[in-house]
Amino acid sequence: MSERFTATVQAEILSHELASALSMRPVRGSRYRVTVEEVEETDEEKRAALRAAIQKGRDEIAAGHYLDGEAAFAELAVKHFPNRQR
Repeated sequence: MSERFTATVQAEILSHELASALSMRPVRGSRYRVTVEEVEETDEEKRAALRAAIQKGRDEIAAGHYLDGEAAFAELAVKHFPNRQR
């Protein structure tokens, strides 16, 4: 469960997004109680992010920005096990 926080704030510090969500324009000097809590991503948002990450990888491969598996492991071995004989 996400943490929830409630605060009382002056109208002047409300963000534009919050102020425009109100049915009436905030009056200068008035106070508002604002509650904030994290909202978890929906399954569709998670799928969209995954699709975007996959497409980014495909684009990088199409542009030639990749190492084949053997080259990648050889590079890791040299970096992390420099004294190891092959």
